[in-house]
Amino acid sequence: MSEVADILESCRRVVAHAAHLTVDSDAVHRRAGLIDPGAIPSPEHPAELRIRGTRPEQANFVLLADCLNFCFWSDQPWEINFAGQTWRRTFAMLAGLVRAIQADRSWLSAERWAAADVSELEAVFSGVGRIPLLERRVEVLRETGAVLLQRYAGDFANLVEQASTDAVAIADLLARDFPSFRDAAEYAGHPVAFLKRAQICAADLASQWAAEQQGTLEGLDRLTVFADYRLPQLFRHWKLLLLSDPLAERIAALEEIAAGSPEEIEVRAATICIGDELASALDIPAWRLDYYLWVRSHDAEVVVPHHRTRTIYY
Repeated sequence: MSEVADILESCRRVVAHAAHLTVDSDAVHRRAGLIDPGAIPSPEHPAELRIRGTRPEQANFVLLADCLNFCFWSDQPWEINFAGQTWRRTFAMLAGLVRAIQADRSWLSAERWAAADVSELEAVFSGVGRIPLLERRVEVLRETGAVLLQRYAGDFANLVEQASTDAVAIADLLARDFPSFRDAAEYAGHPVAFLKRAQICAADLASQWAAEQQGTLEGLDRLTVFADYRLPQLFRHWKLLLLSDPLAERIAALEEIAAGSPEEIEVRAATICIGDELASALDIPAWRLDYYLWVRSHDAEVVVPHHRTRTIYY
């Protein structure tokens, strides 16, 4: 059974038994009525944060970025000046990688990742402040490089071909073979799948290849939204996601919510269920809706704080 295929069912089970939140389905459908599906753009990173190269090189760039694509919140701001702009959080990570690749194309090789050390990655992400969890990112990068070399001859494109260029199969293989992409939990004795970075890696590859006219992937419409900390923040702002007073107070106090705790699992599961309801009401694929929601979560009027969880999974 596909791990991705299990996501919605397992998340619906969590929401049905949640003790710390509720989902207002009526409000979800009202919000859907305020969104113009035709105004939702195709997900695509800024041109400055993409690379030019062969199809396999672009695939490796996407895997490199998404193996490091986690936990950007910090009390100490981190930013990178690149290509005439100041980039923050996820975009700063991409800017650092593109900058490094422009200086040294070996950063596209799994051999380089497998041998990376803290000082090298610190130089890649040098800017104002320090990227959070740098040492953990080095561990994940080395692990990703080693697995890619051992199982796929160092080319992410080989995994994509093994998956018959199907987005769901790509995410499933990532979760199977790369421990840092194995994003799942247990709730009330039942497994719960999220696969945030595995799914977003497939979506990012489709976007990268489409932008560079290198082809596309099948099965994208079977992906869910990507359960992180920004989407539930927006859903709370829109009053689609209603937290219990104790949980809301903990988040407002900037208290960390432990990874794998019932509260954290419930928030992520509700995020996926709300995203599915919105996508269904709008008749658009959830992966396309996700980018729109992520951008909207950065609107100035979204002042409710996001939950804080230290994790490599989002």
